[in-house]
Amino acid sequence: MTERRTRGAGPGGRGDRRTSRSARSRPAADHAAASRAPRRRAESEKKRERKLGEGGRRSRRADRPERTFLGLSTGRAVILAMVVFGLGLTLAVPMRTYFSQRAEAVQLAKDRQLLEADVAELRDRRVQQQDPAYIRAEARDRLRLVLPGETPYIVQVPGIEAPPVAAAPTRSREPDPWYTDLWRTLDQPAPTPEGPR
Repeated sequence: MTERRTRGAGPGGRGDRRTSRSARSRPAADHAAASRAPRRRAESEKKRERKLGEGGRRSRRADRPERTFLGLSTGRAVILAMVVFGLGLTLAVPMRTYFSQRAEAVQLAKDRQLLEADVAELRDRRVQQQDPAYIRAEARDRLRLVLPGETPYIVQVPGIEAPPVAAAPTRSREPDPWYTDLWRTLDQPAPTPEGPR
């Protein structure tokens, strides 16, 4: 009761009851918390010791600055490089096939244009050969034919004919080197004189 009077706020006593309840509950909560606090401290100290035991390595690692490549840690950079390399290998064969087929298509287009030009030339020639005037002109020039009733004349102008081709001068044969003669003697058997037996 003495606690009520000392901690009470008002003369009616109502404030005393509120404070007395809270006053009573506080020491019990404080006591429970006080009994738990040493346990927590001990557990946290054990955890720290474990971390320090394991953390000797961590602290050494933490002392070293972490290596980075393009803003990534070394391990992540290696993994990224492996993924990029794998993608490159995966895409290399299809890309090579694509470019070779593209070059082949360009070459085939050029060949097609040449063949179409040849076909157009052959069509023009066929049309030309079906013309009777062209046939007559070719018969006169190549075969020296004339139409019935015409007299053919062949004019020969001296000096227009090609001069006879002179034979190439014969070179004297040089003797074979010594090793060729040696090889011939080894390759061909020597003639044996046949005499009376």
